[in-house]
Amino acid sequence: MKNYFFNVVLLTTLFLCAGNLNAQEVFKIGDELEADIKVTKTYQRFSKKSSKTDKELVYRKEFFSRNSSYIKLYFQNFDLAPGDYLEVQGANSKETLIYGGQGKIIDNNMTMIPDFWSRVLFDDKVVVSLYSSGKAGKHRGFEITKVAYGYSEDKIMKKLMAAKIRSICSSDNKERIACYQGTTMYEKAKSVCRLLIGGSSLCTGWLLGSEGHLMTNNHCIGSASNAQNTDYIFNYQYSGCTGSGEATRDVVASSATFIKTNSSLDYTLVKLPTNPTATYGYLSLSTAVPAKGDRIYIPQHPGGRRKEISVKTDTDANAGGFSQVFESKTGSGQQVRYYADTEGGSSGSPVLDYNSNLVIAIHNTGGCPNGSYGRCDNLISSIGSDMPTNGTGSGGGGGNPPGGTCANTVSSFPYSQGFENTIGNWQQSTSDDFNWTVRSGGTPSNNTGPSGANAGTYYVYMESSSPNYSNKSAVLTSPCFNLKNASNATVTFAYHMYGSASMGNLKLEASTDKGSTWTSVWSKSGNQGNSWQNASVNLTSYVGKDVKLRFNGTTGTTWQGDMAIDKFALSTSGSGGGGGNDTVSLEITFDNYASETSWEIKNSAGSVVASGGNYSGQASGSKVTVNKTLATGCYSLVFKDSYGDGICCSYGNGSYKLTNSSGTVLASGGQFTSTDTKNFCVGNELVQEVAEFKPTTEVITDLMVYPSPATSLIKIRIPERELTGTYRIVNVTGAVVQQGALTKSISITDMESGVYLMEVKTDKAVYSQSFVKLAGK
Repeated sequence: MKNYFFNVVLLTTLFLCAGNLNAQEVFKIGDELEADIKVTKTYQRFSKKSSKTDKELVYRKEFFSRNSSYIKLYFQNFDLAPGDYLEVQGANSKETLIYGGQGKIIDNNMTMIPDFWSRVLFDDKVVVSLYSSGKAGKHRGFEITKVAYGYSEDKIMKKLMAAKIRSICSSDNKERIACYQGTTMYEKAKSVCRLLIGGSSLCTGWLLGSEGHLMTNNHCIGSASNAQNTDYIFNYQYSGCTGSGEATRDVVASSATFIKTNSSLDYTLVKLPTNPTATYGYLSLSTAVPAKGDRIYIPQHPGGRRKEISVKTDTDANAGGFSQVFESKTGSGQQVRYYADTEGGSSGSPVLDYNSNLVIAIHNTGGCPNGSYGRCDNLISSIGSDMPTNGTGSGGGGGNPPGGTCANTVSSFPYSQGFENTIGNWQQSTSDDFNWTVRSGGTPSNNTGPSGANAGTYYVYMESSSPNYSNKSAVLTSPCFNLKNASNATVTFAYHMYGSASMGNLKLEASTDKGSTWTSVWSKSGNQGNSWQNASVNLTSYVGKDVKLRFNGTTGTTWQGDMAIDKFALSTSGSGGGGGNDTVSLEITFDNYASETSWEIKNSAGSVVASGGNYSGQASGSKVTVNKTLATGCYSLVFKDSYGDGICCSYGNGSYKLTNSSGTVLASGGQFTSTDTKNFCVGNELVQEVAEFKPTTEVITDLMVYPSPATSLIKIRIPERELTGTYRIVNVTGAVVQQGALTKSISITDMESGVYLMEVKTDKAVYSQSFVKLAGK
């Protein structure tokens, strides 16, 4: 999916102010469509004849809407057996969500809810995969009853203009927040975020106080259910005052605890499950009542765009042309009014006093003048004893994100750190929940963590036993690396993530401002198997700069979540590794459509060093072996299927396996959609061992069309649904070649050979599945 899909909006909620200051309206930026996916009785039937407890892929479903900016799914009655889990992955972004147990975890007490919206995935296609050990017992499975597809940026802007909900007073004087880098206003705006509520509504929120609380409007989040089904997205902004460079957005949480609300003041206070104030700072409410003429500014997400700020105005401006308070009063209705440009999506934004940098009101109404029903003194009185620490102030304007330093700088490469009984020139963070630990041998907890170091005797790890699990973080920061004279830069390291599927996530993050702001450059979530894995991260985009790195680990919902790091190295050579080479062998077993298969191997700089394709002459089930000599370093093996159904298991049990000269399996697979990417390393000390892929004979989908290939008759099955409705069969040109009432068996005798799409429409849903027709009677 093209990058501009990530340039689009999430949601827009606002007040309409034409003729009625109390008018409110939610402006949709996506469609919430009904779905009819039920995996309950089917889930009960998943079972294994063997005694193995390994989880297998047993169900798969794709959701796709071309050019959609995001996808969210709504689950009901979610209930999986212990160890089973559901994976939701963006087909293009490869971002992955994992849900297990009784659904979605919503707080630090491990409370789970069975009915919930998934976290947002910024993709136009997601794949839902259920992995089960075949021991469902009395657990019910799950249903998917709604799917939300986000509009494109162009569509949202057209809807925004058509609705006439822009509160622009004369000319639009808002600017990108990046235009104010280096100012206090820019630092304060870091605590402002976008809220994606449910499937298709947007507001702005901001961190109040230093404990992880967040404020927005009551008409944005008005209930505990809203709070539990909102994505809280920080750092969604352009990186520069001009151009298209984007900062890395951060979905800090996909739920929050509902604390307090007030409809007349139009505010809601929630608390996030993790406290991001160490990264984004916080704001405080002013104890001083604002007065007419006080200069103000409003950081916001207008129209769902990346963060902007309203500083200047050409209506009721002060002598410098800046926005100011037009009116401040007590009583009902608008208590603070101003001529500061806002748009739909700005609801919930903080209105800050320029001199004190304290919040004087929460924005919630449009029009010119626009304004707020919630002035700071009334907000403080209403919040009362629920006010978080540092939630009020008389000056200074709350907390800024911590600045960074470079106590140690490395300028000589290659650099390595093996954590041999020390963390050396690395540093433990003082703003996280616990520290990384240097250790030899295995970790104290059973069935998690490594049994020993990847290299040498020692490694560093995160102990996830109580009290460290439940979304607690541990951060280990590198020295600064001077890459100003480098032409290439590659980081390699070994990592170990073995435990529960919900064990948490590990990120490698980079900073070019000495640790003030961070960007994720690599991440993994969930159980990665009981073996050391190797990662290679291309840092070429940081060449010419000083860069600081850190490992940021967040524990999941279980004590079985120990994560470990070893053998860190940073090289400025082109290959990303030392000298030497190794010969790898790629063995491919083809499915029934070998012509759809191709592959390539890329080095750490992204260059293709080997590739293959055009296997149209290969018979179904045949094998080929390709040998290639590679220099020591780390690579990516990318397998592709032009039809988008992988090489296993619907149309033959195809697979691939990559081994080194000693026979160690470096990568394997076969069951995917359009692409499958596996990272591996070669060299004496850079071998990655992975579990060998073993094909699954049948994966259940929501619509089953079988057998495929077929010659004269195909059968239809929709698990747990009656076959009532209509069908049509479409060829590759989009022409309908056959249609009629839905039955269990459909004759295709008169159709020509080829690939077709079966489309089924019932009273509740539309299903589709491809199949192959072969010649014959």
